[in-house]
Amino acid sequence: MKPVFAVITLFISVTCIGQKASIKGTVRDTLNNSNLSNAVIALLQSKDSVLYKFTRTNESGSFELHDLLKGDYLIMVTYPKFADYITPVLLDSISLKDLGNISLTTKAKLLEEVIVKQKIAAVRMHGDTLEYKADSFKVKQGANVEELLKQLPGISVDKDGKITAQGKTVEKILVDGDEFFGDDPTIATQNLQSDAVDKVQVFDKKSDQAAFTGIDDGNSKKTINLKLKEDKKKGYFGKLDLGGGPDGTYNNSAMANRFRAKQKMSAYGIMSNVGTTGLNWDERNQYGSSNEGEYNEDFGGMVFYGSEDNSPTFNGEGLPKSWAAGANYSDKFNADKQTLNSSYRYNKLNVASESNSLSQSILPDTTFFTKTTENENNSRQKHFISGIYDYQIDSQLSVKVNVNGSVGKFQNVSNMTSRTYDIHDSTINQSTQANSANGDNQKWTSSLLLRKKFEKVGRTLSLNLNDQYNTDNSTGYLNALITTYDPITRVPKDSLTDQMKLTDTKVNAFGGKLSYTEPLSKKVFAEISYGLRINNSTSERLSYNKSPNGKYEVLSQAFSNSYKYDVTTNTAGLSFKYNSKKIVAGIGSDLAFQNFNQEDKVNHSSFERNYVNMFPRANLNYKFNTTSSLSINYNGATRQPSIYQIQPVASNDNPLVIYVGNPLLKQQFTHTINFNYNSFKVMKDCGMYMWGSISAVANNITSTQYTDLSTGKTIYQYINTNGNINGYMGGAYYRSFKKAKMNLNLSGSMSYNKYTSYINQQENVTRSYSPNVRINVTKYKDQKWTVSYSPGVTFNGSHSTVNTGVKNNYWSTSQSISGTVYIKKKVEIGTDVTGEFRQKTATFDQNNNVILWNGYLGYKLLKEDKAMIKFSAHDLLNQNRGYYRYISNSNIMERNYQTISRYFMLSFVWNFSKSAMTTPTAKP
Repeated sequence: MKPVFAVITLFISVTCIGQKASIKGTVRDTLNNSNLSNAVIALLQSKDSVLYKFTRTNESGSFELHDLLKGDYLIMVTYPKFADYITPVLLDSISLKDLGNISLTTKAKLLEEVIVKQKIAAVRMHGDTLEYKADSFKVKQGANVEELLKQLPGISVDKDGKITAQGKTVEKILVDGDEFFGDDPTIATQNLQSDAVDKVQVFDKKSDQAAFTGIDDGNSKKTINLKLKEDKKKGYFGKLDLGGGPDGTYNNSAMANRFRAKQKMSAYGIMSNVGTTGLNWDERNQYGSSNEGEYNEDFGGMVFYGSEDNSPTFNGEGLPKSWAAGANYSDKFNADKQTLNSSYRYNKLNVASESNSLSQSILPDTTFFTKTTENENNSRQKHFISGIYDYQIDSQLSVKVNVNGSVGKFQNVSNMTSRTYDIHDSTINQSTQANSANGDNQKWTSSLLLRKKFEKVGRTLSLNLNDQYNTDNSTGYLNALITTYDPITRVPKDSLTDQMKLTDTKVNAFGGKLSYTEPLSKKVFAEISYGLRINNSTSERLSYNKSPNGKYEVLSQAFSNSYKYDVTTNTAGLSFKYNSKKIVAGIGSDLAFQNFNQEDKVNHSSFERNYVNMFPRANLNYKFNTTSSLSINYNGATRQPSIYQIQPVASNDNPLVIYVGNPLLKQQFTHTINFNYNSFKVMKDCGMYMWGSISAVANNITSTQYTDLSTGKTIYQYINTNGNINGYMGGAYYRSFKKAKMNLNLSGSMSYNKYTSYINQQENVTRSYSPNVRINVTKYKDQKWTVSYSPGVTFNGSHSTVNTGVKNNYWSTSQSISGTVYIKKKVEIGTDVTGEFRQKTATFDQNNNVILWNGYLGYKLLKEDKAMIKFSAHDLLNQNRGYYRYISNSNIMERNYQTISRYFMLSFVWNFSKSAMTTPTAKP
C-alpha cells in the first residue's frame, strides 16, 4: 500500500504545482503621474487577514507573485506618505491575474478630498453642478433671494430681475428640485427670503428626454435650484409686507409657504403702485404672444410661431398699478411613485407713461435726427396655469404629462408727435399719431413623455408627444397726420391715415419623437431617434379706411392680407455618449427633411420649398479633480421665419416706419460653441469661473432699410444675410477672508457682434463690442453691521461701414454702496446709493447722470425679532429719471421716460415661520 500511497501523493503534488496561480501589476502615484518603486505588496487570506505572501515593486513600479493557491484573498499595497490600497482578489486554479495600474493617493490629498466633502465651503462643485452655501454670503436681515444672488460670484441680476449665470440667462428657478409657479423665476427670487435657503445650485438642466436617456441632445436651460434649510421644510413660513405713503403710494404683498413631508403649498398676493408687479422679466418686456418664437427642445431647432403683439409692457417705464396673485401645490405620494406639481397665477397691470427720445439715423453720406414725444396708457390682465404629473409605474416604466396655458386681454392707447430734421436743422417731416388697440390671446402647450427601461443597463425606449395652440385677436385704430416738406421749395404736404385694423392669428403645432438607446460597452452608449412635427399657422391682417358715411368699411389692399404657413419636419437622429470617471463626451446629429408651404389667400398664390438640414452637436465634460472641471459644447440649430416675417403685406402702424414681409425668406442656421470652466480651493475658500460662447449665423434673418431722403419715410423688409457673428466671454474670481470677515468678488466680460444689413441698397456691416469690469467687496461684523461696495465700468463701441464718420463710442460707469447697521439688536438702519454716469457724445450731449439714494429705519418687534416697523425713503435726492441708450446697425437712440421718483413709506413687515413639532409619545 505504501508505494500506491506514494504514487498518489506524488500525483497530487504535481497536479497542484501545475495549477498554481500568479498576480502582477504596477503601482503608480496619481498626483505626480509616476511609478513607485519598493512599494510593499501583501497578499492576505480573506477569511482571517493572515499574511500569505508579500513582495516589493521593482524600479519600474511593477511586481509579480507566483505559486499561489486558488482562493479568496485581499491584496494590500502600502507606501510611505500614501494611503493604503486594499482590494479583494479571487484566484482560479491556473489564473494569471493582471491588476493593471494600481493608483495610490497621498494622505495629504486624501485628507483634502475628505475636507472638501465634509467642510461646508462657500462654493464647490458637485458633478456638473456649481453650489453656493447661502449663509457664507452676507445680506441684510429679511433680504430676499434676489439680493442673495447679487452677492454670488458668476451671477448677476439686472434691474428687471433678470438673472445671468456664467454668461447665460437663467430660465428656471426650482425649489428643492421642484417647479415653483411654473416658468416664472421671479416668484421665487423676489418673494422667498434668503435666510430660508441652505444652498444655491446652478446647472444646465437637460431636456426630460435627455435626462432619461443620459445622452445629451444639445438642449438645456440654465437653472437655479434653491435648496431650503431643513427647518423650513417642516411647518410654514412666509412674509407679510404692508406699506403706504402720504402721497398715495402703496406696496402690499404677502407670501405663505407650508411644507409638510413631501407636500408643498405656497400662495402669494401683490397690490402696488411703486413697481412691485409680480411679473417675470419676459412679461416685463412683452405680454401676450411673442414675435420671437420658441425653442423646441425635442427637434433640435427653432420653431417660430411668431405673431404680432399689441399688449403693454413694463420694464420700469411709466407709473404702474399692479395686482397679482397665485398658488402652487406639489406633492409626492404612493411611495414617491407619483408626483404632482400645479400652479395658478393672475396678473393685472395698468401703466401710464410719458417719454421723449432723440434718435440719429445713419445713412450713406448723411444722417437724420428725430425727436419724439409720446404718451401711453396701457392695461392688461392674464391668467396662467401649469401642471406636471409624473408617474413611475414600476422600476422600468414611467409616464410624465406637462400642461401649460394662459388667457389674456389687453387695451393700449398712445399719442405721439415727432419731428425729423437734417444736420442743418431743416425739418424733413413732422407727425401727429394716435394708436389704440384691444384684444385677447391664448396659449396652450401640452406634452406626454413615455419612458421604458429594460433589464440591460442603458437600454431604453421613450416616446415624446407635444402640442401647442396659440390664438391672437385684436381690433385697433390708427389716426396719423404726416407733414412732409419739399427739399427745395419747402412747401408742406399733408397725408392723413385713418384706419381700423383687425388681426386674427392662429397657430397649431403637433409633434412626436421616438428614441431608443443601446449600450455598446460599459462606457459607450448609442441613441437612434425619429421625429415628426407639423406646424400650421394662419394670419389675417385687415386694414379698413373710413368711408364717406363715417364707417370703416373700405378695405385697404396695400395693408391687408390673409396668409397660411405650414411646415412639416421629419427628423432622424444618431448620437453616441462616452462616460467615464473623468470624461463625459457625446457626439451626434439629426438629419431633418423640412417642407414649407405658403399660401397667399388674397393674391391666390402659393409657394413651396424643401430643405434638408443637419443638426450636429457635440459635448465634452472633463473633471480635473473634485474641485475643477471644464465643459465644451457645440450645437447647430435652425431658426424658421415667423409668419409675420414672410407675410407679403406692409405694416403701417407708424406710417413713417413701414415693415414689409418677404415670402422668399429662408430659414437661418446658427453654429454655437460655448465653454465653462470652474475651479475652487476649499481650504482657501476661493474660486475662479470662466465662460464663453461664439455663434456664427448663416442666412441670418435681418432687414434691409430704404429711407426716402426727401420725406424721411423708412421701409424695412426682412431679408437673409451672411457673415454675422455673436460672441461673449467672461470670468469671475471669488475669495472669502474669514478672519477679516470680508468677501471679494471680481468679474469681467466682453461681448462682440458683427451684423450685416443693407441701407439704401448699400451693404452695411456693423461691429459692436462692450467690455466691462466689476468689483464687489462686502465686509461685515455678525449682528453688528454689513457694508458692500460695487464699482463697475463699461465701454460701448460701435462702427458701421455705411457711414464711418459717425462716432458712437462712449464709457459708462456704475458705482453702488450699501450698508446696514444693527443697534442694540432692535434698531436697524439701512441705505444704498447707486450712481449711473454716462459719457456724453456728439449726438447725446445732455447730462443724464443719476444718483439714486434710498434708505430706511426699522424697529424690530415680536418674538425673535420676526416683525419690523419700517420707515423708508426712495430716491432721496429726487434725481431718478428713466433713461435708455440704444445702438443698432443704422440707428442711435437715447430715450428719457417717466418713472417712479421720490416717495416715502411706512411699512409693517412680518417674517413668520413655525416648524412642525413632533408629537411626544404618550407614556404607558
